Amino acid sequence: MVESGPNMLMQDWKDDYLIETAIESPRVWNTLYDNIIIQELKSDRFDEVLKMIEEHYIYDEPLIQSSQMHTDNGSVEEYLYLVRTWMKDTLSTVAVEQETGNLVGFLVCRFNEIHNRDPEFSKDRVYEGTILRELQKFKHYLTKRGNAYKHNNVDRMLEVYSWFVLPQYRSKGIGTELLRNVMERQLPEYGWFDIQVVAGVFTDKVSQRIAESLGMVTLYEFVYSAWTATNKTTGEQVEFFKEIVRENYSAKVMSVKIGRSSSVHSGTGQT
Repeated sequence: MVESGPNMLMQDWKDDYLIETAIESPRVWNTLYDNIIIQELKSDRFDEVLKMIEEHYIYDEPLIQSSQMHTDNGSVEEYLYLVRTWMKDTLSTVAVEQETGNLVGFLVCRFNEIHNRDPEFSKDRVYEGTILRELQKFKHYLTKRGNAYKHNNVDRMLEVYSWFVLPQYRSKGIGTELLRNVMERQLPEYGWFDIQVVAGVFTDKVSQRIAESLGMVTLYEFVYSAWTATNKTTGEQVEFFKEIVRENYSAKVMSVKIGRSSSVHSGTGQT
């Protein structure tokens, strides 16, 4: 006989509440120094990530900063639209300061298949904003030559798109933990997708060092000063990337294949 009455109604309410709360609450993967929480990125923090990109990332990330994309509103708006699209279908992670609840870093990444590529890397897509179009052309050039699918003999992988830690929170291991977390904790839980490869275009020395410390290898490297674009006024080829920050000279396509029975080794690099 099924129990009825106030106690049963209260139990149902509690169960439903707990289930809903569990679904909505982000999963906490790790806590650094009892202060920085590494957790999954949920939709309620999408706007915070986009705000950090608009206020900090586009002025600090070497490719975007040196291309002066902040001067091209069309490029900025299109890039923010792309990031929001990536975050909707993603395995992304954020770093949150426990005391304040403020976002201090993020890593946006996404599953891709060789026959169903994300439009970010499509050479045929027409992007709003001339600067973003040139940046996407550059990224497509790199990923085509540093072919992580071919190198690892796979047809699907996880790609790192955007990775950032606020300057005042760097050198604390937060950037390292964001990438390590995706590799060692989150990716194994998606075993049914049969994804074993993590890859990305790493644009500065610190991120390249961290990626290398976590087992990633360089598939292709390109020196920024060698990339030219056509000057619309004169028709001449001119250097596109100028005033690269923090002596970052090249971009690298890097990847690692993670075995089912092993995890990537710990690294010492920090960002």
